[in-house]
Amino acid sequence: MDMKIVKTENKLCSCCMEEHEVKTVLVKEKTTYKKKAIEYNATYMFCDKADELYMEEGQIQENDISLKDAYRISEKLLTSKQIYDIRKKYGISQKDLCILLGWGVKTITRYESHQVQDRAHDMILKKIDQDPEWFLELLEESKEKIQPSSYENYKKKAVSFALSSSKDRILKIKAFVASVSV
Repeated sequence: MDMKIVKTENKLCSCCMEEHEVKTVLVKEKTTYKKKAIEYNATYMFCDKADELYMEEGQIQENDISLKDAYRISEKLLTSKQIYDIRKKYGISQKDLCILLGWGVKTITRYESHQVQDRAHDMILKKIDQDPEWFLELLEESKEKIQPSSYENYKKKAVSFALSSSKDRILKIKAFVASVSV
């Protein structure tokens, strides 16, 4: 088995129940998820004394996300980190983003932690990422359902992104016009 050592530390080994040097390793895993063959990197602990790989509690969730993110990539869906980054871009909470989109209040939490989103939800999240003006429209429609201070913070961030994306579009148009008129 091919494994890459990520770190080594002296601690109580959950495998053999002795204190010694335990390695955190990455292993290339192959599995089938939703009828598709998937390869992903899984994190394990390795006990030299027992010559065994084992997972600690946090690694179980990490590996689950790694598997599902590998599947998402193969399907051209946003990864859990990309969904998180979109939310952080606007400074919006999971719950408020769900309110904005008219989704169940735990939908984004699930997508960021363990559940693979469907293609329709993925397209909506991609549109929000690329279109701050649309985010502002949705925010305005949801104004009464969100705390006023949160609304103002989200609006400020979205306006800032809308202005910078407008400037980018203008620069691209100018560059295009300059290249065509030469």
